[in-house]
Amino acid sequence: MRIWRFTRFSLLLGVFLSSFSELTGGAELNVTVEEGTSIHINAGAGINTPCKVCISQLCQSSVILRSDTRLDFSCSQPENVFTVQIIRDTVNSDIEPKEHHAFQKFNRTFTWNLKSLIRTIHLNFSRTGLRQIQPTDSCPDKHVYMITVENVSVGRFCQNGAISAVHVRNFGKLSLEVSGGQPLDMKVIGVSLERAMNSLANIHVVLPERSSTQDFFTPKTFPENAETVWYFIVPHAYYTDVHILNYTVPTCLQNENIPTMKYTWQDKDPLVKPLNGSQPLVETGNFNLSIKNCRMSRSSLPSEGLMVHFQISAIKRIKGQCERDLPEKQMLQIRVVKKDPKSICVLKLDSVIMDTVTIASGNHFVINSFDCNKDEIELTVSQTIECKEWRNCASTPSSITFNYEQNCIPGVLKTITWHLHGPQNSSVELQSPTGGLRYCLPEEKCNSILLLNVFHGNPGITVGQFCPKGSIEKIQIREYKIAVTASVTSFNDRNLATKPFLTYSFTQDIAEHYIFYVAPKLGNPTMLATPAWPSGMKPSSTVSWIINMEPQLKSNLKFRNVSQPKCKEVHTNIAVQQIRSQAMVYSTKKDENINDVLVPESFYLNMTNCKSPTGSFRAMMEITLQNSPNKLLGIILSILGILLMIITALVIWIVLRKKKRNKAPPVSVYNPNEHAFLPGLHGIPITQEEEDPHTYVYIDDTLVYCHLLEDDAENEQCKERSTDESPPLSGPPLPDRPVSKGKSLVTKGNTLVDSEHYGYIQSTTSGSPKSPIKTSQEGAYETRLCV
Repeated sequence: MRIWRFTRFSLLLGVFLSSFSELTGGAELNVTVEEGTSIHINAGAGINTPCKVCISQLCQSSVILRSDTRLDFSCSQPENVFTVQIIRDTVNSDIEPKEHHAFQKFNRTFTWNLKSLIRTIHLNFSRTGLRQIQPTDSCPDKHVYMITVENVSVGRFCQNGAISAVHVRNFGKLSLEVSGGQPLDMKVIGVSLERAMNSLANIHVVLPERSSTQDFFTPKTFPENAETVWYFIVPHAYYTDVHILNYTVPTCLQNENIPTMKYTWQDKDPLVKPLNGSQPLVETGNFNLSIKNCRMSRSSLPSEGLMVHFQISAIKRIKGQCERDLPEKQMLQIRVVKKDPKSICVLKLDSVIMDTVTIASGNHFVINSFDCNKDEIELTVSQTIECKEWRNCASTPSSITFNYEQNCIPGVLKTITWHLHGPQNSSVELQSPTGGLRYCLPEEKCNSILLLNVFHGNPGITVGQFCPKGSIEKIQIREYKIAVTASVTSFNDRNLATKPFLTYSFTQDIAEHYIFYVAPKLGNPTMLATPAWPSGMKPSSTVSWIINMEPQLKSNLKFRNVSQPKCKEVHTNIAVQQIRSQAMVYSTKKDENINDVLVPESFYLNMTNCKSPTGSFRAMMEITLQNSPNKLLGIILSILGILLMIITALVIWIVLRKKKRNKAPPVSVYNPNEHAFLPGLHGIPITQEEEDPHTYVYIDDTLVYCHLLEDDAENEQCKERSTDESPPLSGPPLPDRPVSKGKSLVTKGNTLVDSEHYGYIQSTTSGSPKSPIKTSQEGAYETRLCV
């Protein structure tokens, strides 16, 4: 038990190894020293003070205690002057720090000497966990650990870090600095002996399952040819980045031995990176990092030693992967671009981080993406379509599409460019199978998710930019190599490129440089512009628009914006010519103002630039269709004439039909066979007993209607003719109309026949006059027949 004694009073602090007593002129301390332990008390460096520590009246500025001793200090606050170092030798078991309460007010250092001639000493810090700090930094809890190997400082560390263990070879030293007034944190440090190793020190790090950043430093005064290795254990789904924050390199005897960073992952070949190069980023899995110093030059000029300050960051990431073979026959090139370089999104092609990844046909690729949103990455695709010989070219138009088999590549499709290469001296013809194209001027917005840009030549000469669904039905270009770029203005439809929105074909050479086939729509003005608008046309180039209209329409051609260059020889020309009549409607002359033109039918619009223009030749036109009044009136009159003819024919038919009905007189025929029939529809019925016994050829009206005559003389004459002068049967025969089965009409009795209306009728059966027609009292059957 240690007791501090004071000259004026004494205070018992309890049961301690030592007690402290403050006197008027100094302090006295009784210290107990454990076996195998030495205590070094030294005045602080740079402190000039008369305060001394005295043992048996021998006062000095520093003492070493190996046994129990009473100390006297010549000052009242020796903790401000002296530091205490407690050293324990040859430790081969776990370290259990013990507090010396007598020195609790002093800045003290606990040191454990570690020694093994043939084996490696393992220090287990799993209970505390360490993190490395700068040599001049301190720790929040006033506890600083220091590890030394073969008189080389491995580093300074604080508690509560990711370092779980440190292995040192042969012999080393572990120290713990505790500030005055701070109680000792008495956590056990495991010590064990393992097999020998070649490196100076091995540091084992277990990264936490959260986003973290750890700093590491190479040993101070790194010996030549020495090596330090860090072993990193990375949690699942976490990815590490390595960044070198600062470094110095010595002058090496051999330049090829300049220190490097060597990385090793399981099942991978080692990766060596120079200190001045980029280090691995976004790597998953456990790995080792080793740094080895070179054999330094002994030149007269002093050189800096090896020092590397690097940082390991770990973050949990969402990973996407795309692994494909890009067929060589597709002649594709795909560029994957990260839009914002500062984004946390990471792209890796075959384990190499890039902001722009380029993939070409014929290659196998593996693209990894980490924490990348769809809108953070853009895809641009380029495809070449070749047909160098006519025999290899398709006879029908081919669709321009992009078979997007690489749909696992992250990002959105921004542009696709098709390079169309035909035979020499050929022309390219473009058509839209989905409703034509329309000009889209640079200042206009395309009401579609696609914007097409057609260009040719090197450097590229723009033919124009177009939107789908317009009045341009076909484009012909007198170039055998052109390019079509489709820019996607909306990212909602990724598979848009697979739809055939444009077809191409290679044709024989054409007369003009450019030919556009246009079919304007009524009520929808059509805008036209010269190629390369708003730039000018190439010198000596020609362009023709073939405007097709319906016959009943006429076109109002307005020149909205025309820029004329100055020409040395032949001037530019603008001509409008009708197609059917071949009549020239309009043609410009030199320095003539351009006027609007009204064209009554389909026409050509031709433009030619001069050979050596000064300035640019460009023009913008608008075509508006109108109905032609004369033609419209002719159509209306034709329709009215046809309607009038139909009405007239209908009236004539009705009148004729009515007259025909009125002309047919009623005719009475006697029918004794009780079979009624309809006049005009059937023949006289035939009975089974007698075959046509009452078929009459002729009936004389005077014989039938004599009794109706008012004049007695005429009536008498009629009677005489009926008895003596019956005329022969010479009337026209009735038509042979067979009676429909089941439809003959039979009328019995005298309800329909009045005997007073009939005279005598001659029958064709006997060829002579018959008796008068029987009356109703005699049970005769009569029927009236209307022919």
